[in-house]
Amino acid sequence: MRMSTLLSGLFFVVLLSGNDAHCQIINHSNIYINGVDIHVDGEIRNEGRLRNNGAVALTGDWESKGEYNGDGIVKLIGATPQKLSHYEQSIHTLVVDGWGTKYIKGTTNVQAALYLQNGIVQVSPDDVLNLEDKVIISGGSSHSYVDGALTVQGTGYKFFPIGKRGTYAPVEFTNVTGEDPQFSVEVFEDAPLISIEDVIVRDALYWQRKDKRGTFYSSPIAIDYDARYFENADDIILVTGTGWDDRFFPVRDVSHSTETDKITTQVPVSSPIILLGEYSEEWTQADFYFSTALSPNASHSQNTTVKIHGERLASDGFNFQVFDRWGAIVFESVSLETMSSNGWDGRSLKGTQLSTGTYPYRISAREKTGLKFEKKGVITIVN
Repeated sequence: MRMSTLLSGLFFVVLLSGNDAHCQIINHSNIYINGVDIHVDGEIRNEGRLRNNGAVALTGDWESKGEYNGDGIVKLIGATPQKLSHYEQSIHTLVVDGWGTKYIKGTTNVQAALYLQNGIVQVSPDDVLNLEDKVIISGGSSHSYVDGALTVQGTGYKFFPIGKRGTYAPVEFTNVTGEDPQFSVEVFEDAPLISIEDVIVRDALYWQRKDKRGTFYSSPIAIDYDARYFENADDIILVTGTGWDDRFFPVRDVSHSTETDKITTQVPVSSPIILLGEYSEEWTQADFYFSTALSPNASHSQNTTVKIHGERLASDGFNFQVFDRWGAIVFESVSLETMSSNGWDGRSLKGTQLSTGTYPYRISAREKTGLKFEKKGVITIVN
């Protein structure tokens, strides 16, 4: 541990592990950090009182069951996974650096600033990373984003540097209106099939807003896109809906930035589900559907396999892969015809029936228009 000046009221325990001098600092009393920079090669657990008016950088876990306040900085800089447990208290400024995944445990509030430099912030459905009103967000990239729901408070401009499993997919709410709104936004990979006349939903990504408190009225939306998945960038639009069982509608009034590959709606959007679509004269041939659950013992034969339906894909360059939890391929097919007619019955490459569970899959192909097509998700097997 190194520090630039003195700490007052400091009580801690340091445990050294082997030769790596890994520290565990446990505070049972009072720590007052006043204008100092502290680097801890290890973890910190606060069970007393900690007032941070400086900067604390650590490579291990952070846990604060005790009282925490101050306008200082907490930096997560570990090269290996770190857990942040802050028990619904507020951190003034949170810095994410180091390449290790940062796991938010419980509820953490950020008061002033979030800096994303290196490392993925993982937020599970049971946990919350909440940015209070007027929080400044800096960074956000393919190597540093929030994977999971990012929650914000207030009206005006809101930026969501979010992604999912290696894909960075940020979204901007350029002018939120409402009454003291608090809401989260998360990006997902496996959009269900929807049908809209004259529109192809080419990208399987979708964004979903969930309201937490207050009233969200609407906001214009801006989304970055990957031009490789679209035939004509000028024809890209947004598609919105309130639920997968309801009708979806295209948002026609949009502007495009070819310099940044960004689409922005010129009208406010209130629907919670958002997808990217493209106007196409060939929309009747563009349908695609892939079932994602099977049971070898199902009473109906159509539920014993998963199949590809629709006429969107070309047979050349087709590849379907299924993985186990460790990322090893358990099944693979390069035949679109076979996956359309016979499908996959949940057996491995060796012919053995896979056990009950969820298995990631990936479909890589080309559309008949020549565009690149990729879809990822999970297949559920129930024996």
